[in-house]
Amino acid sequence: MIGLKGSAWLALSEFADFSSLVLTIPINFLLLYCICSKSPKEFGGYKYLMMWFTVQSIFFSVVAAFTHMSFHTIGGTFMMFTINNRANLPAWGVWVLLEMCCISVGYVLFILSAQFVYRYFAMSNASSLRYFTGWRRLYFVLIMILVAVVYGGCGFVRINLTPERDRQIRQSMATAYEVTPEEIYYVAVEYYVRDGNNEIQINWLSIGTAAMLNAVFGSMVFVIICCGIKTYQGTQVRTCHLSNHMNIQRQLFTALLVQTLTPTILIFIPCIIFYVLPIFEIPLGVNANILSISLVFYPTIDPIGVMFIIKNYRNFLNKFFYRRVFRRSRCDTLKLEHPHRPQRAIGSADSEQNDSLRFDNIQN
Repeated sequence: MIGLKGSAWLALSEFADFSSLVLTIPINFLLLYCICSKSPKEFGGYKYLMMWFTVQSIFFSVVAAFTHMSFHTIGGTFMMFTINNRANLPAWGVWVLLEMCCISVGYVLFILSAQFVYRYFAMSNASSLRYFTGWRRLYFVLIMILVAVVYGGCGFVRINLTPERDRQIRQSMATAYEVTPEEIYYVAVEYYVRDGNNEIQINWLSIGTAAMLNAVFGSMVFVIICCGIKTYQGTQVRTCHLSNHMNIQRQLFTALLVQTLTPTILIFIPCIIFYVLPIFEIPLGVNANILSISLVFYPTIDPIGVMFIIKNYRNFLNKFFYRRVFRRSRCDTLKLEHPHRPQRAIGSADSEQNDSLRFDNIQN
């Protein structure tokens, strides 16, 4: 894969976008149905966070497939870009779609941190769950706005680039991906650039944007780690209380760990590598598109673990698929063993009717 050309990476990532979209929508809608109709009452308001996470996954998959986002690095600059403008949007319209992809990644981490806080409150102090109800939900709206501003700020850095630097980036990417510079739409974070004398010129606006992004990212990761440790300790302390409530809490916490593991491997770790390497001018070039493929498959893989960990969902899926597979296999077996059974049944019925008529005639 590392030896692929830019055009081959674009074709491969576009195929990954389409494949992921085809799989993501039915899988996540199946999980959404399980959450809405198969969740026990002990889930409480937590099921709405699960629904939110699932809807967000569907939204991200649709936007990513429509935008066909790709990634590239040049020196101390990294960027998200696309060469597809299927809807013939103006440049600012494509920019908005790319920003929506950035913000969606931020929302994944935010929703996960909110779920960990909920699980911690449910395990340690149920009265604190009031922060997830009523007017206090406005706090979530404010945090969502903050995440949108910070993760969407990467696009504003693009405005700060000089026209000359913009042309250099477009020409370099056009050569790498075998397209024209006019076909490229991108948003970028540029740590620094070297001038004609090989002197480093720092882009302070871009550095500030990256610092804010890392601060928000680090804060949410800190919340996840702290609440995760506290919740795990609570489940271990209360192991002796094998009540239905504790079993459900343990299932939800395990499912949440799986929900966290998937984006950590497919999103957060690749993104960190993608952010850090340009600081040291370690070239990725077209190979940065490994990130574009890993990103789009997270919403496909993530819900599968949840559906198999939570008992109610697992039982529903077993019954759902078992009935259909068993019925189909049973019908196929009957057809193979008795291919002409209906005709013989009709013939035997006619013979029985004729025998009955003969018996009546003899009696008469």
